Amino acid sequence: MNTDKIQRLERNEKFRRKFYAKGVWRNYAIVPPSGILFVALFGFLYLFNVDHLMSLYAIPFIILLLLGTIWLKATRKYIINQKISGKQPFAICLSIPLMKKNGKTIMMFSAGSNRLNKYYLEKEKKEILDRIGPDADFVGVNPSNKLLVAVPETDIYLIYPSFSDRLSNKTTTSTVNRYVIFDNLEKIRYITLREMESFS
Repeated sequence: MNTDKIQRLERNEKFRRKFYAKGVWRNYAIVPPSGILFVALFGFLYLFNVDHLMSLYAIPFIILLLLGTIWLKATRKYIINQKISGKQPFAICLSIPLMKKNGKTIMMFSAGSNRLNKYYLEKEKKEILDRIGPDADFVGVNPSNKLLVAVPETDIYLIYPSFSDRLSNKTTTSTVNRYVIFDNLEKIRYITLREMESFS
């Protein structure tokens, strides 16, 4: 996929909506409508157990179910719209492996204008490895144990593997170039070329 298509994809609202929809369940605003839905479901189960499901006792729980569903959908839509209309950048960046040690692969990517330039990343990789040394310890490179660390005075970020990343690395080799979606909120998501091509 060429650079122009990827940059068009960054501005594609449908693609951004799909990306933000996956993380909407981590927002605390979802808790109240989910609680109402849980109460309605519990009420229906209780009425079913006492054989009053087809009675007037079910009306309050039907109303709660409708209100909870409407509130949940409206909250979800509001959260996604807030993320899409926000000013934070939304970038698809090429990531390459920086180093591998003890079965863990540290990836790196650029969030700047060279985010899709593999040669720029290779040059920065060489400079970083020269600076920290090829046998650097993970603790020395990442003292705060964050999953995403900015390299000072550059537009390069290092991605430290989480537990789920280490599980997925068992099936893929670290030499394969991957893309990440970066929205400047210390949060990234890996994306494959197949996923991107389905939207282009």
